[in-house]
Amino acid sequence: MRKNYYADDLQNNIVGTCPHEFFYIAPQEIDPNNLYIQVNRAGIAMQTPSDFLITRDDTYPYSMIHCVLHGQGSVSTRGHTHAVHARQAFVLTSNEGHMYSSDPRDPMGVVWVEYAGGNSAQLTSHILDMGGPIYDGPVFTDVVNLLTSILYQPRQDGPAISLLLYNTLITLCKQVDVEASGRSVNHEILKYIDENIDHRLTLTEISQVFGYHPAYFSSLFSRTTGVTFSKYVMNRKISHACYLLETTGWSVERIAQELGFCDISHFIQRFKHLKGVTPMAYRAGSVLYQKKLVGRKKY
Repeated sequence: MRKNYYADDLQNNIVGTCPHEFFYIAPQEIDPNNLYIQVNRAGIAMQTPSDFLITRDDTYPYSMIHCVLHGQGSVSTRGHTHAVHARQAFVLTSNEGHMYSSDPRDPMGVVWVEYAGGNSAQLTSHILDMGGPIYDGPVFTDVVNLLTSILYQPRQDGPAISLLLYNTLITLCKQVDVEASGRSVNHEILKYIDENIDHRLTLTEISQVFGYHPAYFSSLFSRTTGVTFSKYVMNRKISHACYLLETTGWSVERIAQELGFCDISHFIQRFKHLKGVTPMAYRAGSVLYQKKLVGRKKY
């Protein structure tokens, strides 16, 4: 029988027999009634073992989020089994039995966090109730960026960590609301934008793809997302740039080109405006990049 590989063994950054490039465990037991959402454990495992399998019953007190960086596997919860693959996140709530595992032919690499406290159980249950456990498309990059931000927060800064966890859950809740509401600017349109973020997307092009008059689509998009089309696309480009800065060794120039910027100075200017730092400064603070967790093919 395969065992739970998340044994509490911190020696050499190894959790059980699952190697972690980064692993954190709370120095004391988490109080689920605490006002703050608290991290119990978190980590980055760039390759889980081929026989990786986690099984827990309904007494497990922590909720969790995993972002699959590469590879594939499966997740079972609430009587259903779901396939999961690269650039998908999966969510599991406390006090509900679950199981997840890697495909032995293509094991997962994951960034993950396990948490309790505040209103996290209610928010996580809402996400599962309304949208199920698996999330991809635009929300994936946002969630993986938030999770890596949590990993390199000072452990003593409980309020900041709690806020990042709360923002992660709210990001997923917003995605659930978009998918469940049936609004005209729906998940498929937002997913199309994210899948084509390396192109110079225009409002006219998108409106034609989905059969809208450009003026009507512009008004509808702003009304239902809360931002203009151009601002939404720019936010997505910069969010994806963060992902590429953390997970590749590509130069800033190449990332700018990959995301459809003709002028690297314009890319740096927009990045700094939205993130408060230059692309290179952002990369310098990244746990994923600094720990050399991925093969970095230079441009």
